Amino acid sequence: MSEDSHNAIESRSDYTDEEIGLAAQCIAALLTRHGIPKYRFAVTVSEILGLSYSAGNRRLTTNASWSLEELKHVAEHFNETLEELVAFDKADGLLDASIVINNHVISCRIRLGNIVGQVPPGTLIAAEIDGAWRAMPAEARSIIPAHAVTRLLIEPIASRRRVAILDDHADTAQTIVKYMETAGLDAVAFSDPQTLFNQSDFDAYVLDWIIERDARRQTALELVENIRARNGHCPIIILTGQIGTGNANEENIAAALAQHNLKFFTKPASMPILLAALNSSFKTA
Repeated sequence: MSEDSHNAIESRSDYTDEEIGLAAQCIAALLTRHGIPKYRFAVTVSEILGLSYSAGNRRLTTNASWSLEELKHVAEHFNETLEELVAFDKADGLLDASIVINNHVISCRIRLGNIVGQVPPGTLIAAEIDGAWRAMPAEARSIIPAHAVTRLLIEPIASRRRVAILDDHADTAQTIVKYMETAGLDAVAFSDPQTLFNQSDFDAYVLDWIIERDARRQTALELVENIRARNGHCPIIILTGQIGTGNANEENIAAALAQHNLKFFTKPASMPILLAALNSSFKTA
């Protein structure tokens, strides 16, 4: 085979599912879940595994073999387990998204089609807004890149999930609560860690890492440890905007994330991304 032919094969991006192995499909789904654009897939895999670009590209665009250690390494880089990586419901091409119906934000899952330009008004499309996918009917004029939606799945929820919101700034807590409520969650705001812990169990927690009360500053670590002592799997999301000020220690936060299986976002957090993270965590909790 000539070098030109070899390069041509490496640069292809239109392989069918039969040509691309299941492992590569799972990795592609993982990268998409974490907001990596498709053109960065090969670069990202290469950097994580310490491969050349060509080797990383072959992993994703041909039926090249993956070792379990490589799959585990990529999954752990994005704070996922190997089991989560290969879970069927995450490798089926459906992405977590939301759609607004009667002024309510409804969680859904979508399969993206091709990028579209001018389409008839009312055509179902999806666009990535603030890092999260939003499905919507097309308007007469579209000013954002959008994909056709080839499948949209909305699953009924038997009961509303309860989410505790801890923040010493009441306005911030209420902003999160209101958004979660419009998405169908039962959200409750707290300003004191002990008061929160004394309440009955919640399905998930969104916690400000630094809490200041009565001229005393404390982290949410003790609360996280207490929650994990009675619920080892519920989603816990940590928020903070104080790393830059020095009030929040990055190493302490990183250690807590690793030890207690937490997710982390800087403040101010994007509400669609926060909701998507919760919904994703509910599926694996």
